[in-house]
Amino acid sequence: MKKLKIWVKIRASVFQKDIWIPSLSIILGALMWSIAINGILVHHRLLTGGVSGLALVIYYLVPKLPIGLMIFLINIPIFIMGWTMLSGKFFAFSLLGMASFSFFLTVTTHLQIPVENPLLACLFAGVISGVGSGLIFRAGGSGGGTGIIAMVLNRRFSVRVGLVTFSINTIPLILGAFLVDLNAALYSIVYVYTSGSVMDRIISSFSERRSVWIISSQSSEICQQILIKLHRGATLLSGKGAYSRSPVEVIYSVISPFELAKLKDLVITIDPKAFLIINETQEVIGKGFDHPG
Repeated sequence: MKKLKIWVKIRASVFQKDIWIPSLSIILGALMWSIAINGILVHHRLLTGGVSGLALVIYYLVPKLPIGLMIFLINIPIFIMGWTMLSGKFFAFSLLGMASFSFFLTVTTHLQIPVENPLLACLFAGVISGVGSGLIFRAGGSGGGTGIIAMVLNRRFSVRVGLVTFSINTIPLILGAFLVDLNAALYSIVYVYTSGSVMDRIISSFSERRSVWIISSQSSEICQQILIKLHRGATLLSGKGAYSRSPVEVIYSVISPFELAKLKDLVITIDPKAFLIINETQEVIGKGFDHPG
């Protein structure tokens, strides 16, 4: 009976929604990232930043060393360094990301996407890897390497994460310019920029919300409809009209971009004279939105 209870507990923890959905996202992201590297970058002898960029430089100089294996080996001391400095969940998801990335790089070794123009290759690879790495970081993990080093140095020496990331990503490009090919290194800057921009967009698009201020004489009814029809919370704030000097209740609510049109129709139906202010909100943490941590 005791063993059965332990098994049920383990099974419940493994199949929790906040475990397997991020895990699938990390695996899918690692697959896309590896396709961009093996399918496009390698065939144009292009580079990338961080640990994968260092592995590519070594691979171009010594082609017999597999990229996936090198990334795995380079990441081992990095994960050992971050063992006590990082949260358990981030560490576990990063370990999954690194292992998946290394595995898919090995599996997709002979993949080739026929893009002849090097500039188009950089842009296309940047989009694919940006989406892939965005999915990994959005799920709360990383592909190892740069992300872990940056977080460890930030916590131990208060070094800015952005500065560490930029510095580490620059090293393989400089090495590649001297040891591989200057033109390839310059083209690779386009890839790194595109990948980073797409990754940032992917991460922010999942968290993007709309904060709405509504000034109306029918505030109570509008609040009730927001609660019932949109299943969103709302806060009533007391105010006073600057011209009329009469008291008024202001509604504040946060919704997803997909709910905005429905909210507008709802408000206008109840009070055509209502005043709405809509702002973009980068991220919302709390009940009904993202969980903290």
